[in-house]
Amino acid sequence: MKTTVGIERERFIVDPRDDKIIPGIGRLLTSVWDKVQGSGCSADLFGYELFAGQIEDRTPPCDSLEALKVALVANDDILNEVASQFGWKFDFSEFAEESRIKDLVVNPFNERHQRIWASISPERRLAASRVAAIHVHIAIGKNLAAQALGFCDKETVSRLIKLGDHSQGKRIEAYRIMSQSDGIPPKFSSRAELMRYIQQHGGERNVWDLARYKPSTRTVEFRMFGTTGDIQEIISYVEACLQVVAPLFH
Repeated sequence: MKTTVGIERERFIVDPRDDKIIPGIGRLLTSVWDKVQGSGCSADLFGYELFAGQIEDRTPPCDSLEALKVALVANDDILNEVASQFGWKFDFSEFAEESRIKDLVVNPFNERHQRIWASISPERRLAASRVAAIHVHIAIGKNLAAQALGFCDKETVSRLIKLGDHSQGKRIEAYRIMSQSDGIPPKFSSRAELMRYIQQHGGERNVWDLARYKPSTRTVEFRMFGTTGDIQEIISYVEACLQVVAPLFH
């Protein structure tokens, strides 16, 4: 590799007594942060999603696929240990049936998320809450970001969706209901045009394309893969994304 890569990984919080997805992020994440405090592991590696029934873990930027595997395993170990203290487990379904969701509740940590939750329809709340994904971040120089997104045309995005699909398209359909778009990034003629596009959306967090540039991390983020507990499968997603942007590094 000639760049660094990172992963964001979502999973559902489950009560094994009835196999229901529960809105446990408030207790779980607080306990995770307490556990890693002073351990040398950053609390920033663990966070929340819109729905309180999910937790997200992140890796630091890694300069090899082996280092990425090690980081993913380390996060798993921490999360599994803390979840076991509550008698909970995790579920890596990429699309959850509505009947499995005990309560549709927004996370308690983020005011922006709470505003979004209050502003969207019940249909969009459900769509946002029943999907879980893997996001692949690839470090791209700011002057190459527009070119990198140019490689993410409809055909390429569709191919990557199929690679990471475990739900016969249900997850992507739900994601598109929530985002109210097809998720295909537009073509940009320059970095300035790309930055205007981000600003017009109110910032990078409000760009919901399936491939987007994040100025805060200087990464192109691929958001089309369903979640999985299989680390080797995650590595295959990273390899596919690296292949998409490979012309930039030759």
